[in-house]
Amino acid sequence: MNGIIPKSKAKGTDFCGVNNYYYIIRSDLGYYMQSSNFNKGLDISIFSLHPACQNGDHYLGHEDGYFYIITGSSYRRVTDLTADSSAVAYSLHPNCQGGDHYLSAFGKFYIIFKGKGTYRRTTNMNRDSDAVEYDLHPNCRDGLYYWGLPNHYYFLKPASKWGVEYYKCTDLSEDECTDVYSVHPDVLNFLPGGLEPSD
Repeated sequence: MNGIIPKSKAKGTDFCGVNNYYYIIRSDLGYYMQSSNFNKGLDISIFSLHPACQNGDHYLGHEDGYFYIITGSSYRRVTDLTADSSAVAYSLHPNCQGGDHYLSAFGKFYIIFKGKGTYRRTTNMNRDSDAVEYDLHPNCRDGLYYWGLPNHYYFLKPASKWGVEYYKCTDLSEDECTDVYSVHPDVLNFLPGGLEPSD
């Protein structure tokens, strides 16, 4: 069994969430997966990424129903990754650039800087509004991928003797972990390196 390739080594691969769905973006393949439950592998669908929505450095979903595609020092906001609908581009505020992971939860945006062991919370990545920076709890620092839904953060942990698991928490600075789930094989197979059948 191969380990999961972390986001830092898999350009164009990312996790994000919007309302009741989780997404895995595989920009390198031109596709993304939608599922309502990564643990049970429910409601899995695969969609084609619109060319304008490919090659992002980071992808995140927000409770407003938009997807945000971050590339370099700017981001593109769309309502549909298959059609590039309602696309608008914005520059990223300098304080919001260079993050290792981007996610959204609780109506705000979070930018994780793994090297500093911190994360930044803001209500607007273009203006860096209402920004606060926090230390990332040591138990929350080793995520391979991070994503959010309206009321929780999630992160994928490196494979352990129990297999690949993801953590659900409410505070990345306090390690308020509410649940740990195993990842369904059908979901793992969509990840780079993952558990794809070897020749």
